[in-house]
Amino acid sequence: VHLFLKSSFQRLCEADRQLPQVKYVTELAKRGMGIHHGGLLPLVKEAVELMFSRGLVKILLATETFAMGVNMPARSVIFTSWYKHDGVNRRRLLPGEYTQMAGRAGRRGLDDEGSVFLLCGDEPPDQRELTEILTHKAERLSSRFRVTLAMILQLRRFSQSGVSVEDVLGRSFLENGRALRRPGLRRDLVKRREELE
Repeated sequence: VHLFLKSSFQRLCEADRQLPQVKYVTELAKRGMGIHHGGLLPLVKEAVELMFSRGLVKILLATETFAMGVNMPARSVIFTSWYKHDGVNRRRLLPGEYTQMAGRAGRRGLDDEGSVFLLCGDEPPDQRELTEILTHKAERLSSRFRVTLAMILQLRRFSQSGVSVEDVLGRSFLENGRALRRPGLRRDLVKRREELE
């Protein structure tokens, strides 16, 4: 773990290597634990993801950002709350959010089944709420990814670390959706060209 993190974080400038989040992630990883959330530097999140995928991190405390962006199954998924803060209000999880996170339980080829635990403390859902979240269809996902000046400047800052603007844009949900649609669009283009000839 130590050697992996040392080589991963070498891409950060010295000042960034001294950030509290980098030190905290390093200390947790030495104990086989990790954290993953949207507030971490991209390079730190990537290091946590790689350690988890290699089995170096046995316990990962994560927000839904982990479940949304990467395909990293776990033996068990534990919900510590039935609610989340969406940036404006505190609200109950949506069916799609629950499904996305709970769907990580069970590792293909390793586990016969996965386990999902709801440890909701003082706020357990009632039967109606539980049925609703477990049985409703997920909402259609649409990308909210926006390139901003601040993002470009931040990526530019990390360009010495091997992180390029093109890499980040190429890994976005929006670009992934476009890539999935390309073969169909190409077929349509060929068909239309043939019709015009």
